[in-house]
Amino acid sequence: MGGMTTLFLEPLGGLAGDMLLAALLDLGDPRFTLAHLEALAAALVPGEARLALTRVERGSLAAAHLAVTTPESHHAPHRHLADLLALLEAAELPLGVKRTSAAVLTRLAEAEARVHGITVDEVHFHEVGAVDTLIDVCGAALALERLGVERVACAVPITGEGSVRCAHGVMPVPVPAVVELLRGRELRVAGGPGERLTPTGAALLAELCAEFGAPARFACTAVGYGGGTRDFAEGPPNLVRVQLGRAADGARRAEAWLLEAQLDDATGEELGYCLALLREAGALDAWSAPLAMKKERPGVLLSALCRADARARLEGLVFEHTPTLGVRWTRVERTECAREPLEVELDGERVRCQLRVRPDYPGRTPFGERDVFVEYEDLARVARASGEALRVVERRAVRAALAALQARES
Repeated sequence: MGGMTTLFLEPLGGLAGDMLLAALLDLGDPRFTLAHLEALAAALVPGEARLALTRVERGSLAAAHLAVTTPESHHAPHRHLADLLALLEAAELPLGVKRTSAAVLTRLAEAEARVHGITVDEVHFHEVGAVDTLIDVCGAALALERLGVERVACAVPITGEGSVRCAHGVMPVPVPAVVELLRGRELRVAGGPGERLTPTGAALLAELCAEFGAPARFACTAVGYGGGTRDFAEGPPNLVRVQLGRAADGARRAEAWLLEAQLDDATGEELGYCLALLREAGALDAWSAPLAMKKERPGVLLSALCRADARARLEGLVFEHTPTLGVRWTRVERTECAREPLEVELDGERVRCQLRVRPDYPGRTPFGERDVFVEYEDLARVARASGEALRVVERRAVRAALAALQARES
C-alpha cells in the first residue's frame, strides 16, 4: 500500500501563516505556485494585494519568504468575523477551501472572545483581521486541496518566550489566543525571547492537526522551507520545514479521553440527540449501554471518546442536553489503525472504500479482503440499480479495490 498523502510540518523555529505559505510554495510543486496564490488573492480582494516571494537565510539554512502587501498592512482596520467570512463567501473558491478557511477564522474569533470575555460577534480581529492573514489562511487551505493532502501531521511547535507588544498591549508569550487555541496540546515554551508561534499559525494547527507527533512511517517526496520576517539573534532559525510525501503508519498509540455519565431520567430521544451532537462536536466515538443504577432503576451509561482539545465542548453538550449532575473523565490510550481512502467504479458508479492498515504484531496476516471496507450508501445505490444482493455487490467492490491496489503498486 502506498499510504496516505501526508504533509508533515516541522515548526522548528515557530510558525506563522506567511511562513507556512512560503514553505508550501518552496516545495516546488506545479500544482501550487505563486500564480495560484495570486489568483486566490485576486478572488478575495481584487486589485488590493501584492505578493513577493524571495529567498532569505535563517541561521545557516536558505528558505522562501513571502511578503503580502495590502493597503491594510500598516493600518489594519478593526474587522469582525462576519466581515472576513463575507469576503470569503463572495470569492469564487472551491467549497472545501471555503469550509476549511471559515473554520480556521472562526477558531481565531472564538479564542479571542474567550480571552477577552466578550462574544464572538464583538471580537475585533486587529492584526489577525488584516487581508494578508485572510490570504495566509485561505492560501494554506487551497494548497492542501491542490496538493491532494489527505492528512496533516505536525511536530510539537515552539512558542517563543518572554513577552510581545501587540494591539492589546504587552502580552506574555505564548500569547493568550495561542494558549486558548491549543489548550490541551503539548507545546514547547522555548526558542528565546519573542513570539515564535502566532495566533494564525496556532489556528491552522488546531484545525488541521488532531494531535502533534511525527508519522511513524513516512516517505518524503518534496521538502520546502519557509522563513519568518524576523531573523532572531537567539534561538533556532526562524523557519518552518514542510515535507510532502506518503505515510503508511501501521498503527499509532494515541491519547484519548473517555467521558462517562450515568443517566436514569433521560428519554430515548434526548439520549439519541445528545449522542449525535457529541459526534458532530468532534467525538472520536459516542455510544450508550444499559446498566442498573441505585434503587434498582434501569439506566444507561453515556460514553464518548475525544482528543484533549474537544473535552470542554463535549462536556458542555452533556450538561446542556441531559439532566446529569456530573460527568467522569478518564485518560486512556488506544491503538489506532491507519486508514487510506480508495475509490473504484462499479457499473459506472463511484464506490468509496476505506483501507485498513493494521499494526505489526506476531502472526499478522497479509493485507487482504478483511482490510477493505465499502461505504454502505454507495453499495446500496449500486444494488438498487443492479437488483443484486448487497453482499454480492460488496464482494465485487472488494475485488475491484484489491485489483486497483495491485495495479497501482506494480
